[in-house]
Amino acid sequence: MAAATGKRPMAAADKLGGYAKGFGALDADMIAANVTADFRLVEKGGKIITKKELAGYIAQLTQHGSRMDITNVMVDGNKAWCKWRLGATIGAGLITFGPDGVSEEQLFYS
Repeated sequence: MAAATGKRPMAAADKLGGYAKGFGALDADMIAANVTADFRLVEKGGKIITKKELAGYIAQLTQHGSRMDITNVMVDGNKAWCKWRLGATIGAGLITFGPDGVSEEQLFYS
């Protein structure tokens, strides 16, 4: 048994919450801290954004607004679904996550 360090491991829900807060604030560092090394954000049309590409992707998003409003979050096991709004764009995301962080999000919007 490992010795107690005073810190508990981050739960999957904590990672999902940090990811959502990062997108809410459009903070690429906060998002990156809550995703897995092999994270994939699947954009409209199938374009894939990796963890390394998050900073540039978030910089592009800030051209549409200073924050993202996230609502209607539903969680079932290791999947979450949410509605989001950034400027005039309204969409949804299907998220896969675990104790190591968010591994994938598929975006839907028009």
